Amino acid sequence: MNTRSTTTPSSATGPREDWLRAGVLAGFLATFAMTIVLVAAYWLAAALGDPNGNSIQQWCWALVHNPVADRTVDGVVLAIGANLAVGLLLALVYARFVEPLWSGPDWWEGVRFSLILWLLSLIVFLPLMGGGLFGMSTGAGPLPIVGNLILHLVYGAVLGTSYAEATEDWLDDTEVDHLNAAAAERGAAGGILVGVVAGLIAGWFVAPAFADLADRSLVTLGVAFIGGAIGLAVGSFAGMGRTAGQTHGPVVRH
Repeated sequence: MNTRSTTTPSSATGPREDWLRAGVLAGFLATFAMTIVLVAAYWLAAALGDPNGNSIQQWCWALVHNPVADRTVDGVVLAIGANLAVGLLLALVYARFVEPLWSGPDWWEGVRFSLILWLLSLIVFLPLMGGGLFGMSTGAGPLPIVGNLILHLVYGAVLGTSYAEATEDWLDDTEVDHLNAAAAERGAAGGILVGVVAGLIAGWFVAPAFADLADRSLVTLGVAFIGGAIGLAVGSFAGMGRTAGQTHGPVVRH
């Protein structure tokens, strides 16, 4: 009889067998959800913003007219690629190192992780991008802090929940599971390499079409990021698929 366990297959000694595959999937979903919220918030701030309005309207206007926003718009392809690549990388860090050490509701584990990322964003990323510590140089009042918090909470909640839900009912710590995990890691490594190289080549040729958005080098780098992220996902799943196809004989389920 095959029963589905409600317990995520991980322990304090290491990650679960399918951490790479599940981490990639959860990273894509979490990054996509955060991006949707970011775009919606940007449009809302642009619609409400008025440099001559009340304080909230002035903050909204400053939120879309500041060095950080200007640099993102100037390098939109690079920003999209970097956002996807970083979102996946952080998801793998969570799956490999963080999640096995924590306990509690799945969504809360992801949120706790995202709060660390939120603080790093405020004290490292924003100053590096010209927004100042906690985004105070943007002139948008508390909006960079609050908005950043909302984005990271969405990312963390989706990451924690989707990573836990990605558990397969056939993960029984068998030899097949170990082979699948090893194959996924090899496939991911090869996929990243192929994806980055393909992205660099494709980015160089498509860059002229984005000349109004950014220069050729930034577009090429952005497409390389996207290619590497896609290669990571495709390679990890393809590696497991090849192993499954080479495995013969019935698998005993408990």
